[in-house]
Amino acid sequence: MITIRQDLDNISDILHKTFEIEPFKRNYDETFGKIAGILRRYGIEENPRNLRFRFILCMQEFFDGIPQEQWRVKDPAFVKQSEEFAIAKFRQWVIEQVT
Repeated sequence: MITIRQDLDNISDILHKTFEIEPFKRNYDETFGKIAGILRRYGIEENPRNLRFRFILCMQEFFDGIPQEQWRVKDPAFVKQSEEFAIAKFRQWVIEQVT
């Protein structure tokens, strides 16, 4: 039996694998389509594009918390930090939807 923890880990893995691909070669429709499929198991019907927008809002929250002059978008560690933050926030959002 699949648990919510396993599904959250699968969602994180899907997002991590997407971020491993060069930005211009990423297939966000496929990524968020897979996530939409996972969420359907919980009765959550979300359009993949809406999920992508939700994820962008999670990422925006990271950048909103840092003054723009401190953004280091060419620094891989900074970019990784923003991705990890967004993934954690997205997971929180999923938990809120499920519970």
